[in-house]
Order: sequence, then C-alpha cells, then structure tokens
Amino acid sequence: MKFHFKVVFVLLAVAIVSCSSKKEKETKSMFIKGKITVADSVDSSGDYSGIELLIPRIDSEGTVSDTLFFAETEKSGEFEGTASFETKSYYALVINRNGNSIGQLNVILAEDDTLNIKAELPGVAKTVSMQSKEYEAMKVFERTNRAFQRVLAAGNKGVLSDSVFQAEINKWPDLFWEVAEKNKETLAASLAIEKVAQLLNGWKNEVMMERIDAGLPADYVVGVAARYGKIYLADEKGLDAASTYLDSLIQISDNERVKELVLRNKIEMYFDSSRVQSAKKMLQEYEKTYTKPISKQWANNIRYDLNYLAPGVNVPPFSLVTLNGDTITAETMKGNAYILEISPLANQQYMADYDRTMVIYEIYKNYGLKLLTIPLDQSQVTVDAFFEERRKAWPVAKIGSFDVQSIIEKFNVTQVPTRFLVDQNGVLVRKYDNREFSEVIQALNRTLKNKNNESIN
Repeated sequence: MKFHFKVVFVLLAVAIVSCSSKKEKETKSMFIKGKITVADSVDSSGDYSGIELLIPRIDSEGTVSDTLFFAETEKSGEFEGTASFETKSYYALVINRNGNSIGQLNVILAEDDTLNIKAELPGVAKTVSMQSKEYEAMKVFERTNRAFQRVLAAGNKGVLSDSVFQAEINKWPDLFWEVAEKNKETLAASLAIEKVAQLLNGWKNEVMMERIDAGLPADYVVGVAARYGKIYLADEKGLDAASTYLDSLIQISDNERVKELVLRNKIEMYFDSSRVQSAKKMLQEYEKTYTKPISKQWANNIRYDLNYLAPGVNVPPFSLVTLNGDTITAETMKGNAYILEISPLANQQYMADYDRTMVIYEIYKNYGLKLLTIPLDQSQVTVDAFFEERRKAWPVAKIGSFDVQSIIEKFNVTQVPTRFLVDQNGVLVRKYDNREFSEVIQALNRTLKNKNNESIN
C-alpha cells in the first residue's frame, strides 16, 4: 500500500499522541571545521588568528534572533565548532575580520554530516572549497539540472523537433529520480524529487505520488507533497480526500513553519475550488493560531483574493497596448481561454519559468489557449533586452500603456510572477502566485475541455 494512503490511516493515532504531549522542537547538530587564510598581498605575517565565522538565526520577520554557529580561527587559520539548528536547509555563514564583514557563504546544515571549509581572503567566493555529504550530493543534482536546462533551452530555440524534444523530456523524471535514490535523505534528494513531481504532474500521477511518498517526511518534500499531492487527490478522489491528505502532512511534520505552510495550502485549495465560505472559516482559525506579522500579512492578502479574485468572478478590467501596437482589453480577450501573467521580465523566477511557459503555450495553443504578459519592469529597454535572447511567441504589453499601480492593486500582486487562468467567458479559473504555476496543467485541461464542449453544444 502506498504511503499517501497509509498516512491517512495513521492520522488519528498521531493526533491522539500529539494531544497528550506537545512535542518540543528537536535541535540538530553538525560539526564544522576548516581553514581560512589571507593572501600574502594583503597580510604576509602568517598570523590568521581572530577571523570569526558565524551563522545567525534569521526569524520569519527577517531579523537576527540567535546564533546557530560561532568559531574563531587560530594562528594557522584553522577552526572548528558545532552548529545547532532545527531544519536541514541552506544558511548564511558570515566571515568577519577586525570587526568588518568580509565575506558570506551559503552552507547546508544537516544532521549527521561534517562540513569542511577552506578559503583564502579576500575573495572568499572565488577561493572557497567545501566538502560534505550534502555538498557532494548537491553537485550531482546541480550537474543534472544544468543538463536538463540545456535540453529545455534547445527545445525553446527550435533546435529539436517536437517529437525528439518530447522524447528527451520523458527521460528526465527517471534521471532526477536516480539522483534522489543515490543521495537519500539529502537536500539534493528533496530537490530532485521536486523536479520529478514537476515533470510527472498530469502525466504519470501515480508514479509521481510514489516518488513523493518515498521522500517523506523531509521538510522540503512535505511542501512538494502539499503542492502536487493535493491537486492529484482532489481531481481523482475529491476535495475531502485532498483535505485529509493535507491534514496528514501537518501531523507527520515536526516543523511548525512547515505545518503553517501546509495549512496555507489547504486554505488556498478550498479557495481555488470555489469553496470560498469554507476557506474563510479556515482563515479565521489560522489567524487565531498564527499571529506573527508575516502570518497576518499572508492572511490579509488571501482575504482580498477570497473577496475579489475568487474562481467564478469576472477578471478585473484592464486595457493595454502590445509591443506590436494592438490594443487589448479584458473584453477583447473573451472567446478564448488565456493565461494572464504579471511580472518583471527581469525577475529570476520568471526567467526560470520561461522555457516551461513556452512549452505549455506551444502545446495548448493548438487547443485555443492564448497568453498575455504584462511586464512590471521600469524600462522598455529591459523588456527589449529580454527578447533579444528569447523568442516572443505571444502578446506582451508595452511599458507605459497601462497603469502599473492599478494593475498591482486590482490583481493583488504580492508575489511575482503572478498569473491568472481565465476561461473563454472572461471568468477567473484560478490565480497562481510565484512557483504555483507548475500546477496549471490540470486546470488547463479542464478549462479547454469545457470550452470545446460548449463549442460542440
């Protein structure tokens, strides 16, 4: 029996245990050692003592609340110490000398691992070498992902035929899964499982769920399960099954931040499914439990969406002129299902999504899908530069032809990219914030199927 069904059955037992004794946050530890030297051109004394290395704890408000690691080099430049932390993740390691911050590294803290750092000042980023189980695994993942990105780029440029490109894409779930299998319980494995889920989503859903389940209960994979598992189960078994699945993810995680994010997913799922009143009730309970400013800000944003951008309401009115000189409004877009995307083109996530967006567009344009981009960049020069290296396959608004502040307010743009799927009647199907766009496939299939059925009738 697969884990995503098992986990539902153990939910009641886990809930009873958690009620009887509230679990304390578990502190993990990791040994860090290494050597930091200084170039002779800067300091020829050979005394490298007093260089400080620290990892601050950054809370959800972005302020330093504690120190997870601190060490000071000896004369030889050698140092060692133990980091204490709660979650396996990337952390910022700051290097100070003589009271000045002279470098920063991103390090992976993971239990039962040892990190060895060697670097020379100045120019830490160029001279650093790091060794650990996590870093060796991450090298494998990054190498695999770079190869995958090259395939996507080749497909985007038309170097590969459609059939060859599709055959190439179909290989990559297994290649990423191989990375996860050979590097179990690492952050790289979790990232690889996320890639597998992205590629199998809407194609081989059962296999996708098996791969996700294999990575649970890792914090990052819980987030992946919340994003992709809820969609699959909602489509196949209904909203109640998806809701129970999300509840089970909350119970198996011992990370309060992860629990909160899964609960947000649950509220958003009810919102996306047009169960607005249920979503509002859950939001009220959420606000009683999570009272930090960042939680309140999220609650305010989702409340606006629940009131004005819920599935089933008309898309807010807009008017703009494209780079080709055509005037487009919400009214002129009626008759076709379309994706409206709002983002600076220079945004890193937007650029990372572009190849995948192109693939989605090329596939679904044959079924009547349109796409429209409203760039939030400050200069038309930035937009023009973006398309010097990329093909422009759909209409893009010209900077200055629309009111930026009005667009941001009407569409409640709090994260970028923000995208909307709109049906042929100008009615909102769903809003996608930031990385949620990977969930668009199922909604597209339903929307375009409904359009075709209307055409037949």
